[in-house]
Amino acid sequence: MLLKKLNQYNFFKLKYGYQSRQKNPKYFHNPLVEGQYSVTPARKVPSNIIRPSYMIDKKPIFGIYEGPAVTHGKNMIEKLRKAASIAAKTAQVAQRSVKKGMTTDELDKIVHDYIISQNAYPSPIGFMGFPKSVCTSVNEVCCHGIPNLRPLQEGDSLNIDVTIFYDGVHGDTSVMAQVPKMNQEISKLIETTQKALYEAIKICKPGQKFNQIGKVIQEIANNDGYYVSEVFTGHGIGELMHMPPTIFHTLNHYPGVMVPGNVFTIEPILLMKDEQDYKIWNDNFTVISTDNPSAQWEHMILITENGYEVLTKRDDELEL
Repeated sequence: MLLKKLNQYNFFKLKYGYQSRQKNPKYFHNPLVEGQYSVTPARKVPSNIIRPSYMIDKKPIFGIYEGPAVTHGKNMIEKLRKAASIAAKTAQVAQRSVKKGMTTDELDKIVHDYIISQNAYPSPIGFMGFPKSVCTSVNEVCCHGIPNLRPLQEGDSLNIDVTIFYDGVHGDTSVMAQVPKMNQEISKLIETTQKALYEAIKICKPGQKFNQIGKVIQEIANNDGYYVSEVFTGHGIGELMHMPPTIFHTLNHYPGVMVPGNVFTIEPILLMKDEQDYKIWNDNFTVISTDNPSAQWEHMILITENGYEVLTKRDDELEL
């Protein structure tokens, strides 16, 4: 996931911004409390597993955020296809493991153990200081949630954002999960978010404008009464986790058209309410949208000669 480039004022709002304090929250009656649950140390990765450059270099480069869309050759595409497959299988394992009473730290262990069993590296560990193997964003956490010792409760929903590093490239995907009994309003939001992702994927092909992705997503969200987060974007991916192009999920004027060899993520966050008020916790990762449920799904897309390939497609996705 990529944070859109912000000016100083907008970053200040995101970091220290206003959070509405509703006396009678509609969706989250037991709001998450910053610092209430501990975060355990990062899990060990065997020394034989290749690390990404940001774990080795003294002056690490975490991403490239400007310039033309990166086009990959055949060898790189095969590497990305394999990395994406590992990420997709990891996300599916994690999604199927979610149950009431387990902690997101336990989920982190499941993700971590599966990734290293594939001789891959959990990309979040050490990325800009992130302390765990996966992002788990529960309830009002909009994104970038850090796994901790809080047990999952009845009715919780969460996004599981998996990124792995294998053979010199990253694979990136995310899924939603819910703990029964599900809130039907939130379930509908989750369904619409996935639909918006799928419909945006279907327009991808050589010659298509990148900015049409946001148009499709925003139309679907608004038609169902939801709103798209304006702050978070998709991104190109390869040797670095974040590369051009930037994929905006709302109406935009981002330049350029798709060509064969482009690989990028589409990862919209839809919100229940028309509010763009966020707060980042002091861990500098966890983004909160107070009593405003969100949902996110993510796929990696390869532009082919005749259309697209969903590199992170899971075996239960019949619509793609």
